[in-house]
Amino acid sequence: MKVIISQFAKIEPNSRSFNKYINNECKKQKIDLIVLGEYTSSSFFKEYKQKDKSKIQKLFIEQTNYFTQLAKKYSTTIVAPIIEYKDNKVFKSIMIANNSTKTSFYQAQKLMSMEHWNEEAFFDNAKKAKEPFIFEVCGFKVSAIFGWESHFDEIWIKLNKKNVDIVIVPTASTFNSNLRWARLLQTRSFLNNCFVIRVNRTGEYIENNVSWQFYGNSFVALPDGNLGDMLGQKDGILVCDIKKSILNEAKNIWKFR
Repeated sequence: MKVIISQFAKIEPNSRSFNKYINNECKKQKIDLIVLGEYTSSSFFKEYKQKDKSKIQKLFIEQTNYFTQLAKKYSTTIVAPIIEYKDNKVFKSIMIANNSTKTSFYQAQKLMSMEHWNEEAFFDNAKKAKEPFIFEVCGFKVSAIFGWESHFDEIWIKLNKKNVDIVIVPTASTFNSNLRWARLLQTRSFLNNCFVIRVNRTGEYIENNVSWQFYGNSFVALPDGNLGDMLGQKDGILVCDIKKSILNEAKNIWKFR
């Protein structure tokens, strides 16, 4: 299965760089899955000085149409974190668009509530636990959860019970945390014998004259716990070949699922 990891600061319908990368690659070969980082299809939530619902609604409609059309154009599946507008409420969600007529949304069930990063106060997501959203691509069972959610054992237990093969983890990580993320997601991939694709955005956010650098370094953690393909800190894409043989070998040796 061919997967494009899209590592950018911003992805919009008029994003020349992203559109050029995707168009060129999809002309070369069949791409089965395209994954985006967190807060790339919308502004970082702290950049909204107040919950401007009209602006959020407009962008949500534009981005939903854009990714839906892109998925149909290239006969692929797109996993895009998005700020979802529904029933006059705002949700931190992941959009899954494919070549069919149906587009699905997974709403985060765990949100950060720290003083410097309080998503819980901004978004209207329900706090109750729920089953992960699972879809199929090329015979692989795939799910997507946000980076913060990847810290919680109960979510991984559900993913393991559902026999998920690939977990997409979009992040907007900063503050030189890459080594910690690599250790965490390598451990998750190993203990669940699955692929974990971490897609981290690039770019910058400035607060009180302090620069928050979103550093990229997206990677694939393999089912045996090792690191596979990875990107550096600049904008760009990475085409990964996800193989069933690697998955089956790890499952047969370690038998964690």
